[in-house]
Amino acid sequence: MPDTTLPHPQGAVCWLDMLQSSQDQLLAFYQPLLGWSGEPIEPDVAKYAVQTVGGQAVAGIGYLPPEAPVMPWTGYFAVGQVDAVAPRIEELGGRILVAGMDAPGVGRFAHGTDPGGASFGLWQPGPFPGFEVYGVHGTLAWFELVTTEGKASADFYAALLGAEAQEMPEMPGYWTLHVAGEPRAGIWQVDEVAVNHWRPYFLVDDVDAAVAAAVAGGATVTDPAADSPFGRTAGLLDPVGNEFKLASPPPGT
Repeated sequence: MPDTTLPHPQGAVCWLDMLQSSQDQLLAFYQPLLGWSGEPIEPDVAKYAVQTVGGQAVAGIGYLPPEAPVMPWTGYFAVGQVDAVAPRIEELGGRILVAGMDAPGVGRFAHGTDPGGASFGLWQPGPFPGFEVYGVHGTLAWFELVTTEGKASADFYAALLGAEAQEMPEMPGYWTLHVAGEPRAGIWQVDEVAVNHWRPYFLVDDVDAAVAAAVAGGATVTDPAADSPFGRTAGLLDPVGNEFKLASPPPGT
């Protein structure tokens, strides 16, 4: 059963970050686009920069040396005990990249990959719960796995996190992960993709204006702005090549 005593229900996406050598460039891009603020912590080895909207945490951008593997946008799923859940990653067909490790003074985490090779994190909150605000410009609106292993991935995350994977009748090949009765993330089966990966959707007040600002800041459009039953969305690559999407809800919601 999900742990409802957590700041975020077990299995919910509770944090999002990336670590790359181009930290300064990424901060200069995302901060004006999404209304974020937050400077790197010194002398923290990763120079981790918690990004906030209205003083409330929404994401993290850290530093890795150029010779280190790039860590793109990575979502963390809330768990009550990292050390109890992480071993299940390999039992269920995934791979552990970082076993349980303390983030001093904030919580405990692990990194792994699912059966399709997409990377993700687990987060056991300490004093830091993860996301502190939703539903305003610059916050996470949705988190989505793009994978050639849709059913296997849906089964994996459901078993690992105690979530319920539901395939959408109106969208065969698309599963939503439900936690505490609410859809928390999506899994999209595709025929072909360079690398199976998770991607964030960021809520913005005006998708078209945000796309124009992103392009002016060096982004590349991968999916032009378009309407759907779930709102207006657009897909982009940031100036370093990390994929993300922008979203605004349907009118009247």
